[in-house]
Amino acid sequence: MLRKGMNFRLGKTYSVILMNVQPSAPYRDRIEENGRVIIYEGHDNPRPPVGKSPKEVDQELRNRDGSLTQNGLFYEAALKYKEGKTAPELVRVYEKIERNVWVYKGLFKLVDAWTERSGGRRVFKFRLELVQADH
Repeated sequence: MLRKGMNFRLGKTYSVILMNVQPSAPYRDRIEENGRVIIYEGHDNPRPPVGKSPKEVDQELRNRDGSLTQNGLFYEAALKYKEGKTAPELVRVYEKIERNVWVYKGLFKLVDAWTERSGGRRVFKFRLELVQADH
């Protein structure tokens, strides 16, 4: 049972993300181009500075110990692909359809990543393109 929405290299040859496009979702994930493209928002710092909520601080690239967060792992993989250094990271995507119910959306390739301002803070965005649908 997965507990995190972003799971880099969960399998030996793929990563897994859990997305949620419902109006009450905590992140602004979206589906585009008739389901062939997903724009996935990175995840918040689970331990923000004292007195702050996770939605008040920038999403982090690195943990306090200097290691990459899940955002950082996915971000670096996307940049390496864009620079022609590696093949795209393969990502199995699951979408929440109701409480504790997830549906497999297909196998996607991670092709881009960037940061943008949202609600006064920096968030990561990831572009995934469909490789194989669930047939």
